[in-house]
Amino acid sequence: VCLRKPVDDKDAKLKLPAGRVTLDGEQALGYVRARKSLGDGSDTDRMDRQQRFLGALVNKVQSNDVLLNPVKLYPVLDAATSSLTTDPDLASLRGLYDLVRGLRGIPTERVQFLTVPRESYAGDANRDQLVQPDAGKLFTRLRTDEPVAVMASRQDSAGGTANSG
Repeated sequence: VCLRKPVDDKDAKLKLPAGRVTLDGEQALGYVRARKSLGDGSDTDRMDRQQRFLGALVNKVQSNDVLLNPVKLYPVLDAATSSLTTDPDLASLRGLYDLVRGLRGIPTERVQFLTVPRESYAGDANRDQLVQPDAGKLFTRLRTDEPVAVMASRQDSAGGTANSG
């Protein structure tokens, strides 16, 4: 990741200098969970940061030939199945491995993340609600495997960006 300013977040157990930093497992977890020290403190901003981080992780994994090396891939899959809640078909190492093998031919520049159209919920500023009919249209396009336009996300207030370099 690359940060414009240092981060010291006791709740996220994260202390990072400004500039370019390669995260270890605990730091990566703190980075994607941080609320107070990165962004505006919202779940929405945290989701954006998580998506940027996952994009950087995809680039890093492919650039190091992890997908083609079972010895390197197994620990990644094991960590993913231990820390994610997924569809039951992806909850096993075999299911996740089959998915990853299917993705290895996709150029990383074609990997994109998106968030369903949402807005603040009037009854509770800490919650979001889906924007209709846009959310329904998105779900229909995904179900029918139609193209979806993805808008660029914004950076957090600490200037945090995730990259694979």
